[in-house]
Amino acid sequence: MNDISATASPSATAELPAARRRSFRGKATHFLTLLLPGIAILIFWQWAAGRLIKEIYVSKPTAVAERLYELFSSGEIYPHLWTTGQELVLGYVIGVAGGILGGYALGRSPRLASIFEPYVMAFYGVPKIALAPLFIIWFGIGIWSKVALASIMVFFLVFYNVYTGVRAVDRELVNLTLVMGANQRQLTYHVYFPAAAPYVILGMRMAVPYSVIGVIVGEFTSSTQGLGLFIHEASSTYDPAGVFAGIVILLAFVVVANTLTGRLERRFLRWKTPTARAPSDI
Repeated sequence: MNDISATASPSATAELPAARRRSFRGKATHFLTLLLPGIAILIFWQWAAGRLIKEIYVSKPTAVAERLYELFSSGEIYPHLWTTGQELVLGYVIGVAGGILGGYALGRSPRLASIFEPYVMAFYGVPKIALAPLFIIWFGIGIWSKVALASIMVFFLVFYNVYTGVRAVDRELVNLTLVMGANQRQLTYHVYFPAAAPYVILGMRMAVPYSVIGVIVGEFTSSTQGLGLFIHEASSTYDPAGVFAGIVILLAFVVVANTLTGRLERRFLRWKTPTARAPSDI
């Protein structure tokens, strides 16, 4: 028995580095596959600017990179970044919190849903961008008008996802939990929240670009600082490199937010990931 384990041990040990190398190669290949379309677009953009399209309309990737370096090295962009970042975080958090609470409350209560759902649907049909001037009248040209616009756009996406998730909970599971002696708090934390968690995360991920849209539209309408104001001023002065530099920074905001929500999803939905390995992996 000892001889068998002694002979099997080196082979198992030798397979570990090979498996790690295969995993690393797989990740590297996937990363390169993701980068290739973007690199191809940048190369074509660099070549086409000034040849197929006038450079004053689309600038060049190299000019955009230079403009980004100037903005960060001079510190010109930091006040705009700070303002837009505050508006995005506050608007997103308030919208998500309101959407979760409202969706859960109406999802748990059919009577409340029958009363308030028509009003929510009617208000949902109103273009949120049309509310920007109204929010500016109410909250002024500071950050709170942009926070309000971003919050209202995030709220509805999260609300309907949570509402759908709560309504989709198996009624027999709820009744069985109540029969076993669970109170409402236990029912909320051990049945409704886990069942609605995928819908909540989906709503949060979908709401990220909408929060950015709400903030930027608000800054376009009226603002003293922010990336929306920076992009608007760059476009009005025929500075396409500045416009694209602002757009690149906004894309970075979206990528970071999506990465954070993706990690949140992996953390809270670990139970959805199968832990058993296939026979070939053993």
